[in-house]
Amino acid sequence: MKHLLTKDEAVSPVIGVMLMLVVTIIIAAVVSAFAGGMTGDVQKAPQASVVPTEFVVKGVIDTDATSTFGQGIAQPDQGTGAAADIYVTFEHKGGDPLNLDMVELRLGKLSEPQVSSLISRALTPQDGPDLVTSQGNFGTIGDKSLIPGWSKDWNKYLEKYSDRENIVIAPGDRFVLHADYGAKTGSQYISWHQQGGAYPFPIKQGDVLTYDLIDKNSRKLISSGQIPVPEFTVATS
Repeated sequence: MKHLLTKDEAVSPVIGVMLMLVVTIIIAAVVSAFAGGMTGDVQKAPQASVVPTEFVVKGVIDTDATSTFGQGIAQPDQGTGAAADIYVTFEHKGGDPLNLDMVELRLGKLSEPQVSSLISRALTPQDGPDLVTSQGNFGTIGDKSLIPGWSKDWNKYLEKYSDRENIVIAPGDRFVLHADYGAKTGSQYISWHQQGGAYPFPIKQGDVLTYDLIDKNSRKLISSGQIPVPEFTVATS
């Protein structure tokens, strides 16, 4: 009777180790490529120090201090004369340059933390003198062409000071945030009210305006802070 000789030996240990190393390297390469693809699309926000330096409220008129939008929100009655000149000045203290078309401001107020509004150059401000809302004409905000000084005929909420045609803000430059109007009903308010919007974003004097400066591309925060709303006069005619 013949017997067949068989061997049950495993692969050489050296070859086994080499195979394990090759598999490990392949897995590491795949993971690295995947992770690189995931992080390669993450955009960084500009790094900049931006601080408010001045809050200007001039020339506010309200000929009917009892008119409201409802819920006690003051409706402006500036008339057909000069519009009020209302703006906050910000200064770029250092860091990366900013493009005003690529940022937006989230405005809020300490008195009502749940209320906020996004402001950017992409939004259309009121033209005046009529205040135009989605519900029709509600009061007047005056004529911007009659505003004396630098703000005459302003048409973007965010503008470089004083070179309004330039949108790049480098360290040492300033830019302003314009507001649409002022009004009085019980308290005195300033407000932002985009063309066609239903209701404004108002804040009364003595309250604190909060802001977050946000990079539109990355949706990341660039700067934030608080600005007390100064006391101001509201004329009746």
